[in-house]
Amino acid sequence: MGSSSSTSNDPHSLGNVYRDQGRLPEAEEMYMRALAQREKKLGAEHTSTLDTVNNLGVVYCRRGKLDEAEQMYTRALAGRANALGADHALTLETAGNIGILHCMQGKLDQSEHVFKELLAVREEALGADHVSTIDTLHNLGNVYHAQGKLEEARHTYIRALIGKEKQLEANHASTLDTVFNLANTYCNQGKLEQAEQMYLRVLAGTAESLGPEHPSTVETVNKLMNLYCSQGRLDKAKKLEDEWLSM
Repeated sequence: MGSSSSTSNDPHSLGNVYRDQGRLPEAEEMYMRALAQREKKLGAEHTSTLDTVNNLGVVYCRRGKLDEAEQMYTRALAGRANALGADHALTLETAGNIGILHCMQGKLDQSEHVFKELLAVREEALGADHVSTIDTLHNLGNVYHAQGKLEEARHTYIRALIGKEKQLEANHASTLDTVFNLANTYCNQGKLEQAEQMYLRVLAGTAESLGPEHPSTVETVNKLMNLYCSQGRLDKAKKLEDEWLSM
């Protein structure tokens, strides 16, 4: 009861709840309120203030407000590096956020540079099997894929997948994200048999854990149907559609 009351009275904590629920406009409002309070009470460079700055940047990014996100991330990165050090976990978190933002902005070379540097730091500090290192591999794979560097993307996704299978469950949402992106890479390389196996794995996992109507399940069904149609396997595509509709 006390925890719930504390959360409801703290706009930063409430912003976290709204963000995790996908209620992004409400999250943005709460973070802006929290930022004003923390700047007044703690100062602009206090680490708690910078936590809110970073999280507001995340919400801006998810809402497609990329210029606003960049302003928040740049402020958070400089402040955290100054207060905590360049290699602190929170500083590196913001650096990773900037890498994702650059990819969304189409600044792919800059994004690649960020994630390569981040990967080197995390591998040295945390080890190759740490979840943060593995997440960095996944994000670097995304950049390679966006650049059209498909073989580098494939290799990087496989490294990330091996790590996620070791650290997380095989059907964990994060693991399936990497499987899905690897499937897309195989598809773009014309390696359709491998792509099919990866898509089928994702479909089995998402249908079980999220349900047949979840967007991730629907997207995977569509990918598989498109793959079958491109191969002229129309009966297979129709069978998949019928199976999905009957789930």
